[in-house]
Amino acid sequence: MKLSSFMSMVALAGMILPASASLAETRIESVVGTVTKVDILTQSYIRKTPKDERSCAIEEVPVYGEAQQGDEIGSMIIGGLIGSAVGNKLSDADGGGAAGAVAGALLGHQHAKNSTRQGNIVGYRQQEVCQTSRILLEEEITKTIGYRLQIEADGRILTIEDPSPASIGDKVEIRKQVSYSLN
Repeated sequence: MKLSSFMSMVALAGMILPASASLAETRIESVVGTVTKVDILTQSYIRKTPKDERSCAIEEVPVYGEAQQGDEIGSMIIGGLIGSAVGNKLSDADGGGAAGAVAGALLGHQHAKNSTRQGNIVGYRQQEVCQTSRILLEEEITKTIGYRLQIEADGRILTIEDPSPASIGDKVEIRKQVSYSLN
């Protein structure tokens, strides 16, 4: 009994299902239209490109006097004498004055070199000084991404976007799709 009632239900469902589902018919045809307006579709973005930029300027650069042999020797002698006196005074051991003299002479020589570089500016000269710095160039890029066409076809004004360009007055073929079904 159960098997026969199941079969009855399947048969009944088979009859009801086709009656409730409506079939639709779709027709596709080509229509020729005339382009009446063209709008260019664009997209913009900012492109940032790094670039090295060199800038130069004329600057005043100090000119130092050259060390004279007498200045360095004189400083070494004075440093040696002072070092010897200090070495003899601080140390009772033999050779303390000699070690002080050598150290004083070296310090005197170094002082003469430093003072020539730092303190004896004899003039200035103009020199071109250049620097390289990294900058970021910003450039607005606008590119065409398509065209919005206004087309008169089949007694209607249609607006269609297309990637291909067209001119006003061009004849274009349009695919027309119509579907028919019961309400």
